[in-house]
Amino acid sequence: MESIGYIIIQIFILLLVAKVLGSIFEKLKMPSLIGEILAGVLFINLIIFFPGAGEVIHFDPNDFMNDESHFLHVMGELGVIFLLFMVGLETRFSDLMKVGRTALYVALLGIAVPLLGGFALMIAYDPGNVNLALLVGTAMFAMSTGIAIEVLRNMNAMSTKEAKIIIGAAVIDDILCLSLLAVISGIVAPDTDMTSIAINTVIVTVFLIIAFGFISRIRKIADRRRHRMIERYRHADLHGDLALSSEVSGFHEIKTHPSELSVLGIAILVCLGMAALSSTVGLAGIIGAFLAGMLFAEFKDSAPCEENFNTVTSFMLPFFFIYVGMMVKFDDFEIGLLPLLVALIAVAVLTKFISGYHGARKGKLSKDSSVLIGVSMIPRGEVGIIVASIGLTVGVFTNQMFTTIILMTLATSIIAPPLISWAYKRMYSHTHEKQQGLRGI
Repeated sequence: MESIGYIIIQIFILLLVAKVLGSIFEKLKMPSLIGEILAGVLFINLIIFFPGAGEVIHFDPNDFMNDESHFLHVMGELGVIFLLFMVGLETRFSDLMKVGRTALYVALLGIAVPLLGGFALMIAYDPGNVNLALLVGTAMFAMSTGIAIEVLRNMNAMSTKEAKIIIGAAVIDDILCLSLLAVISGIVAPDTDMTSIAINTVIVTVFLIIAFGFISRIRKIADRRRHRMIERYRHADLHGDLALSSEVSGFHEIKTHPSELSVLGIAILVCLGMAALSSTVGLAGIIGAFLAGMLFAEFKDSAPCEENFNTVTSFMLPFFFIYVGMMVKFDDFEIGLLPLLVALIAVAVLTKFISGYHGARKGKLSKDSSVLIGVSMIPRGEVGIIVASIGLTVGVFTNQMFTTIILMTLATSIIAPPLISWAYKRMYSHTHEKQQGLRGI
């Protein structure tokens, strides 16, 4: 059999296990993404402990762990890139600006508190090993954008103010995390050129200013265009100009109902192009994808692509969660590190929740809303995995510590979704009760 045949078999097995476990968790009233993560854990460890299984399907776990261009890694990255484009489609620039201050509070606290918490814990565990403490603290503050947002999307909660704050905080968090990651990596790695890090930080800042400025400009142009068309249509109706009215109405009909499949191709092209540009300047590709989605959001009335793009995302996104699970190798974990793992998970959960809750309260949100934002900040994800990989590469992390950090990331990714669901339902229920009470007065 050709190598492509074995790749297809691997994809089939992974998706089958992910869908089966995802369905089980859905029946338990929990997010399906937990099952998809556990599918990755089950797959990689089955092959590690039973090498014959990997040989049958030509899957080498060492190739997967050491090769960032592995097809499963690529598909996982595409999945989360497409997810962030969809999130951008549901986020107008004006909505994001309305919650900008609160999102900034949440993001800044969400970096400072976990960084200090992780640093203090590791200094207590291994006094004097500052590099280890710095990298563990860095892994602590990296929020997973994809996990929290996917849970909120599944509950149709993306239009709420709380979701907008979480999205805004996630974007700010990612930008600051990646900038700090570059600096901290330079501190712990030998022979790092700090000048190039400073230059790259300036490039990233300029890129973001230009991107948000361009989106703001496009929004104004789109608003003026819609206003002109509405005025022409009203003018035609008032003066009985049937020809003009028919022309404007027909023009509007054509513009609002183009072929969604043709728009889909353009959307994918813009999404990937912005993700590539974002990666080139030193940001995560998901930031560029999110900005591309915000750009398309200004034209989604006249150029809809959500339904078809959502179909593509639904296929690709499970690979991201599978990939997160496949980073967990139990053969590198020592039982003696279990107390440290429990402490890391506790600090990771508490520091993110406290910072998210107090950031939201500082933004004058209710306690229910603040709880939702706090628990939504808990899951760690791809940036935490990157930090663990850097620590292993520069020799600060042992294989055992690497696995411990990955397990912490996985644990927060599994703990958070049920908490997010509970917090949203609690907030919705209390809001509904208040509305019913006001109607009864």
